[in-house]
Amino acid sequence: MEISKTNQEKSLDVSKKIADWLCSIQAAPVGEYYPPVGYFPWMVCPDGKEWAAQNWNYAFTVMGLLAAYKTFGDPKYERTAIYAGRYLKSLQILDPFHGDNYGAIREVTPFTPWCYTRDTLSVAWAFLELYRHTNEAEYLERAKLWAEWFLKKGCDEDGWPYWGHEFEPLFPSVKPWPQMSNDIQGSFQGGSLNFLYQLHKTTGEAKWIGEPFIKIADHFIKYIQYPSGFFGHVYRATKKPVDNDPQGGLHRANDDLGSLGLLCAYKVTGNKAYLDSIHKYLKAVFAGQWADGRFEESVACIPVVMNVLHEGKGIIDESVIDNSKIEKALTALFESQSDGRFNARMAGGILEFGYPNKELPQPGGKGFVCARSSCYALSVLPKLSGKCRDYLTV
Repeated sequence: MEISKTNQEKSLDVSKKIADWLCSIQAAPVGEYYPPVGYFPWMVCPDGKEWAAQNWNYAFTVMGLLAAYKTFGDPKYERTAIYAGRYLKSLQILDPFHGDNYGAIREVTPFTPWCYTRDTLSVAWAFLELYRHTNEAEYLERAKLWAEWFLKKGCDEDGWPYWGHEFEPLFPSVKPWPQMSNDIQGSFQGGSLNFLYQLHKTTGEAKWIGEPFIKIADHFIKYIQYPSGFFGHVYRATKKPVDNDPQGGLHRANDDLGSLGLLCAYKVTGNKAYLDSIHKYLKAVFAGQWADGRFEESVACIPVVMNVLHEGKGIIDESVIDNSKIEKALTALFESQSDGRFNARMAGGILEFGYPNKELPQPGGKGFVCARSSCYALSVLPKLSGKCRDYLTV
């Protein structure tokens, strides 16, 4: 994969604007009596509406801002990442009254009585990256505590992670949410491989890439990858594709870092079946590219695809790579950055669905900036420019 000099420079410009946006919308400390230090909204809309971030949004904010700090050297990026990490620490269950859920992580606030397993894995991954950055042993211990809970309670009889968990009775106001589809094996769980691999790299402990790791990788390519090449949800009982995706196709071209996980599995085992699976996925992604450069409606998949291509350099079959299509996808991502003309708090964030700045979306529409596309881009774009290569790696 070759990136033009122009797009390398543009990647840095877009990255800096994303990092500045994240810093601008985070709740900064104003005193010891201010509860939401580190909090930020993960979606900001043109009409002023904002949506509270879930734990995984903070996790990828941590990674993206640490990448920005290493790229640009501005201490506010590091400081904002640390604040987000402190917020995440408040979500982990470490009191003695929760038995087998000790070490688990709540979804949104210290009072949320449930979690999505894949989301909380991202938090543990962020703890791992914070440990690598600060050398504070607490972060590594927190990551390992979660990993122990994950291997003990987080997976079904196939070794595939459960969709989610309830720790206590739900608040009546949230039903029928959360979307706890434990009869389905979610395709997004393939990204679990990344965290376990990175935990092994950090600790040197073989158990993190042992049988549970291999079971996830093998299940991913045997049952979760559809004949089309894309990964998709299946019913746990039958392993048949779901009739109606409860996530509306969210994890299609955006495989939630599952293909990156397969690269990790290949690194561990040398099993070329994992590479074959990645090639099928990439062929499907590029075959479906839109005329405007996007791979699907959401632009969040663009940095995900760029990342696996970058990390797989020298490993992935060059025949699945088309540099002209790569440059076109990057241009679509760049053009999705909000200039804040409709809402100043959107400036620098990535418009999730690529709405052009010149069009004011209808109220309640899709013209919002989002931490998903923004933080994925912030973790990946610096490495495409030859700068920080420390995050979302193999």
